[in-house]
Amino acid sequence: MPDTPDTPVYRHVQTYWMLWVILLATGAVAAYMLSAEQAAGSADALGGLIIMAASLGGGLLCLGRLVIEVRTRELRWHFGYVGWPSWSVALEQVTRTEIIRASYAWGSGIRGPRAHRLYNVTLGGPALRLYLRDGRTVMLGTPEPQRLQDILQAGLPAARR
Repeated sequence: MPDTPDTPVYRHVQTYWMLWVILLATGAVAAYMLSAEQAAGSADALGGLIIMAASLGGGLLCLGRLVIEVRTRELRWHFGYVGWPSWSVALEQVTRTEIIRASYAWGSGIRGPRAHRLYNVTLGGPALRLYLRDGRTVMLGTPEPQRLQDILQAGLPAARR
């Protein structure tokens, strides 16, 4: 692995298509309703449209995709285009990994309690579960769990490979 901690060894970006569809459909319905209000003479319709557009745009900026990166000493992931919210785990904290299939029932987004959290942009599908030294598990939805697992395994200390 490269010696520079800021250089990603692995980077995968997944668009959160379901969220895009939901927010755009919501925006279209809300815009129609607000335009009907404006046609009826409401002075507040334009303000409502601006607030609604800003809210939906903010949601997409913060949650519109999932980015997973492996760096020399840590695994990082975040949603959206602004890099927030974001999380990271030092590779030395990973005790083992396991390829799983996330249940459709788990849904998408950020799911589950902090100790056993799933980060996913699809309903179900392949994922990689990380077991951490402190007892927590982290599941990252990815269409390429084997590749991510191989890269993580290469970065783990030799005793845990």
